[in-house]
Amino acid sequence: MEREFALHLEGRVEDVMSSNPVIIARDEGLDRLLELFKAYRFHGFPVVDGEGALVGIVRDTDFISMFARKDPASPTYRTVEDIMFAPPLTISPKATIQAAIMKMFSDQTRFLVVVDEAGKVMGVATSIDLIKGIHIRA
Repeated sequence: MEREFALHLEGRVEDVMSSNPVIIARDEGLDRLLELFKAYRFHGFPVVDGEGALVGIVRDTDFISMFARKDPASPTYRTVEDIMFAPPLTISPKATIQAAIMKMFSDQTRFLVVVDEAGKVMGVATSIDLIKGIHIRA
């Protein structure tokens, strides 16, 4: 006998986001970025300037796309800033989870940087984090 249920979505980004994200400075070398990808197995990281202000994001796809080009060892690619995506893809912690899902799909990304009104990085919301907002009703 099949059990009937319905899926529903509730909550805000702040309810499901990952706090204290791993960040990287835009002037860091790509060797350091590679270390972070291998150590954390994340899809990307927020990128900050020397004062800690958010200036972009760097995604796994940004990193590996270097190897889809003719000369991946080109001196053009030396720092995170050379391959980062800017402006950063952000969302408010007060946004609904549904709004975050819609933004992820429209921006074609797997994570958003959660920022407060002043633009300070508060966390990261990944597609897996957003699944935490889906519930089953019998």
